[in-house]
Amino acid sequence: MPPYEPRIAAVVVLYNPGDEAFYNIASYLEQVEVLYAVDNSESPSPRTLVALGVSSKICYLPNNSNLGVARALNIGAKKAIEAGFDLLLTMDQDSRAAPDMVECLLECLAGRDMTRVGIISPFHLTAACRSTRRQGGCREVMTPMTSGNLLNLQVYLDAGQFRDELFIDFVDNEYCLRLRRRGFSVLRADQAVLYHSVGDTRRYGPFIATNHSPLRRYYKTRNRFLVNRLYRRDFPGHCLFDRVRLTKEIFSILIFEGGKLAKLCMMWRGYLDYRRGRFGKYKE
Repeated sequence: MPPYEPRIAAVVVLYNPGDEAFYNIASYLEQVEVLYAVDNSESPSPRTLVALGVSSKICYLPNNSNLGVARALNIGAKKAIEAGFDLLLTMDQDSRAAPDMVECLLECLAGRDMTRVGIISPFHLTAACRSTRRQGGCREVMTPMTSGNLLNLQVYLDAGQFRDELFIDFVDNEYCLRLRRRGFSVLRADQAVLYHSVGDTRRYGPFIATNHSPLRRYYKTRNRFLVNRLYRRDFPGHCLFDRVRLTKEIFSILIFEGGKLAKLCMMWRGYLDYRRGRFGKYKE
């Protein structure tokens, strides 16, 4: 166990949440001191206010506009820092935590210099990865998904905020690569389990069809080219692998997904906007 008990807050990014989102919140609410629920819904529903108002541990922060995942995470991090927390659990509304997830994440701090650990990630169980093997231990990883991560807030102050201009997609990739370039560790605790829903994801042999919307394809394409440009000299192998993954995504769309033309057109728009330096929220 770590030499002291760090104070832990959480942030969850909401967008038109349904009942499942509130069920997911209940899975980790007792594992943290405070939960900052940052709502990107344009019109927050009365049901959301009722559901989140049942616990005094929840601080509801409506934006009344979709400001993107990166901005919402930064809002939660700022609140947690102002309140004196050491670590921030970053959650998606589609993620559910195992009862001991945070405890297992903290075990990765044992024997380590906490000032050099940027992020501790759980093992993500998704529709594309159904393995339930829990071998234990902690290992270095490249770019884990944001959901379920313990973010070291002191390191966050050093490395800087999540990039607002990315809006959504590759926000986690960019941040983890930035941490690694600055010499901070990005760890995964294999004993810590997070159950994560990634849309209508299906595996077909070596291909994974995520069935993301055309708009999500736009953001993924635009942002991945920026991230590859920023970090290809520091992490050439990782960036080359991501180009291979992009090729596989295109084949998955062509072979397994519907709305092929719309998705490919939005990917092309994403690439063009990357070249033009247009970032932030997509505009027609």
